[in-house]
Amino acid sequence: MQTQTKAPVAVVTGASRGIGAAIATELARNGFEVALLSRDGNALEQLQQQLLKAGGRAWSFPCDVANRDDVTAALGRLEAKVGVPRVLVNNAGMGGPFHRADEVSVTEWDQLFGVNVDGVRNLCQWALPRMKAEGSGRIVNIASIMGLFGGAQSSTYAATKHALVGYSKAIAAEWGAYGITCNAVCPGYIETEMLAKAPAASRQRLLERIPAVRFGTPEEVAGLVAFLVGPAGGYVNGSALVMDGGLSSHLASDLPSF
Repeated sequence: MQTQTKAPVAVVTGASRGIGAAIATELARNGFEVALLSRDGNALEQLQQQLLKAGGRAWSFPCDVANRDDVTAALGRLEAKVGVPRVLVNNAGMGGPFHRADEVSVTEWDQLFGVNVDGVRNLCQWALPRMKAEGSGRIVNIASIMGLFGGAQSSTYAATKHALVGYSKAIAAEWGAYGITCNAVCPGYIETEMLAKAPAASRQRLLERIPAVRFGTPEEVAGLVAFLVGPAGGYVNGSALVMDGGLSSHLASDLPSF
């Protein structure tokens, strides 16, 4: 009798919608047993049912990634029910506040760093020793092109994403010898609920700066993540991979030549 191999476990945070839901769907399609994390338990349940109906395996674990105790409890349930994850995708994040650096309140600053940076730390500090014990692991942190360049009216968001890129590189340096890779994915403007709410004039101005003359899709981000956690991505480590339709290259082309 042939023994059935257990599917590898992948954790996806911020999985209830948008890029996170697309990543979870793609990983389930690629044979991963997906653990879905988000504060929105109802949305997680709906996605879980969709993945199960499509023939995948999925579990939902509602939690607030910024709350360390909440994360520890959720991941304890995950480990007991599903096992140790081989893949961790830190996608949960917040945008804004969209005003000048001197107008950002302490509350706004702390809230963004709590989700975008502390949340990633909470998940990584739980997963890393377990991945080390297993002898392998893949971590992908969803950052942003704002984590490489910055942007006016987005100082706090840019600061959190710069921190995420640096943190990813540090983990790669520390843990690569244990078979663990860590990379940051830096999307540009992706068709999500946030972008859909932008005024038509603002969307048009953005499109005029993007060489691809379109916005990216959550599914395209998910495809890159699937590559990084798949067999072909094993030698990619400590990288910040940009997918922005050429926007950052176009911005650089505006600089003077010498």
